[in-house]
Amino acid sequence: MNTLDIAPKKENQKKTTRYTTLYIVILVVLAIVAAVLSSLPAVQNQARSLFTKAPRLILAKINAFYGVEQIEFLILKIKDSDGIQIEIYEVIDKNKQTFKQKFELTQDSDAYITLDKNTTNLALSDVDKDGQLDILAPSVDRNGNLRLNTFRFNVELGLFEPFQ
Repeated sequence: MNTLDIAPKKENQKKTTRYTTLYIVILVVLAIVAAVLSSLPAVQNQARSLFTKAPRLILAKINAFYGVEQIEFLILKIKDSDGIQIEIYEVIDKNKQTFKQKFELTQDSDAYITLDKNTTNLALSDVDKDGQLDILAPSVDRNGNLRLNTFRFNVELGLFEPFQ
């Protein structure tokens, strides 16, 4: 075996050089196309929506007192890109709340119910007749079925729980 057998042949070197040049040209063309497209506002907005989540939107807000100690809770119905959430905060004083619980209604949309001739998307009513107001949060699932999500206050735990 001599060094001529080991050394690459000139034909292979020419093919490799051609392919390398072709790859470089393709990458340059793609870079130019990407630069031109990224300067268009429509493309920028589309790309931005892929990488950012929708902002949280407060749909409804209720303050209520629960338990023997009459603890004040702030109840929020919030919509974001994942669906609807019910967030519950304990009100310490007028300007300070602490997060207590969150119930996720993933992929649900907002809905309304009528109580006492008033239409609302978040309400309080004593559904289970235990003397404590229950949270009523209507929603529509992705199949179009109306849901009445009900959460009752558990006095022993001091927390809310789904009511079936």
